[in-house]
Amino acid sequence: MGELCEVNFRLVRSRSSVPRTRALLRAKLGEWRAGQEVVETAELVLSELVTNAVHVVVPGGRMVGVRIACRERGAWLRLEVSDAGDGRPQVRWPGELETGGRGLLIVDALAFCWGVKERPAGIGKTIWAEVVTPAAASARATVHPSVMS
Repeated sequence: MGELCEVNFRLVRSRSSVPRTRALLRAKLGEWRAGQEVVETAELVLSELVTNAVHVVVPGGRMVGVRIACRERGAWLRLEVSDAGDGRPQVRWPGELETGGRGLLIVDALAFCWGVKERPAGIGKTIWAEVVTPAAASARATVHPSVMS
């Protein structure tokens, strides 16, 4: 597997953090020379994860952590978003007239795989998703889905 490139950053819990995250992702993936299709998919997946994280009820002053890891010029991306909230996210099936609740449906549809893991310090959780190109997905079928963690 190729060299791992990664970036970590923290965000304030605000709606303005979602477009800021997209801009940082796009800049990093451009620097790492990822393909446009992967960039667009990753941008949507990461936006949904960050949106969910900024809406989680947490103790005051807690920030949202983001990790972006890339291999093979974006052929494999791992996106992680950490928050200090309790509970585990669940895919919802909102009605036609509901304006929210589709974030994890989108992540589930676009990501090669995704999941939730406890944070090492025991406070909150990290939701991760992996985005891969079609060629990498077929090569990866024989590899454990969390090989990038």
